[in-house]
Order: sequence, then C-alpha cells, then structure tokens
Amino acid sequence: MKDIIENLFGFLYTLSMGDYIFFFGTFILILCFIYIIYLIKRDDSMETYYKNEEVDYLESIKETIEKEYKQPEIKLTDYEEEQERNAIISYDELIKNKDNYQVSYDENYSNENEEVIVKKINLDNTGIKDDEPNNLSVKLMSYEKEEAFLKALKQLQQNLSN
Repeated sequence: MKDIIENLFGFLYTLSMGDYIFFFGTFILILCFIYIIYLIKRDDSMETYYKNEEVDYLESIKETIEKEYKQPEIKLTDYEEEQERNAIISYDELIKNKDNYQVSYDENYSNENEEVIVKKINLDNTGIKDDEPNNLSVKLMSYEKEEAFLKALKQLQQNLSN
C-alpha cells in the first residue's frame, strides 16, 4: 500500500502546472454537464406539474365565474331614459326584433359581369321604399379651370425647385 501511495505522489510531482489546470478544467466541465442534465430532467417534471396545476386553477376560476356571474343592472340617468322614450326605435325593440329581419335577394336579377357575383336585395318585404329618385348630381371642373390649376402647380414646382 505504501508503494502505491509513493507512486501516486511521484506521478503528481511529475505533472506540470498546465496538466493540473487541464485536469481541473475537465473536472469542472463534467460537473457542469451533470448539473445541466439534472436541471433539464427536473424542469421537465416541474413543467408538467405546473401545467396541470395551472389548468386546474384556471378551470376552478372559470367554474366560479360561471356560477356566480350575474348580469349587472343598468341604471339609466334621467337624460338616457328621456332619449330612450323619444327614440324612433328603442334598444329593447331592436333586441326583440333582431331575428325578424332577414335579407332576401331578387332571384330574377342577372349580372352582366359573370366574374363578379352580385346579388340584388329585394326591398319589397323590408319596408324600405326604393321609389324615391336619387338627387345625386356630379359637377365636374371645367377644362379651362383644370388647365389653369395644372399651370399653377407647375409654377409652384418650379418655384420650389429654385
């Protein structure tokens, strides 16, 4: 046994400082590698634990909200009540009649351009009257005014570039 210890110390005395640094660095790298593997394994197990715990917690919150949720009572001010009474159609009427309104299309209408699908709305059942003529008039600028406008723009451009 004494010979083994003497041979071991003899071997250690023959090593240089660079050899000691190399062995120490290798030992530290092995320890870091083992620690990283430990953290990865631990993180995987903790992640599944936390996921399950979070899902349970969120489901309990959802169930609590569903059980205890009450529609808040809306208290209208005097002005809002007056507006509701004087309105052409009230909010309550809109909610009651929301399913009664349906859009119907005119099946006899055919589109000239077949690439674009266009449907004409049938206004007979909607209560909307299409008999009123359109008073839309388009007024174009006269040619002389357009020419004067373009000349003024060209003059402005020349003045800005100088």
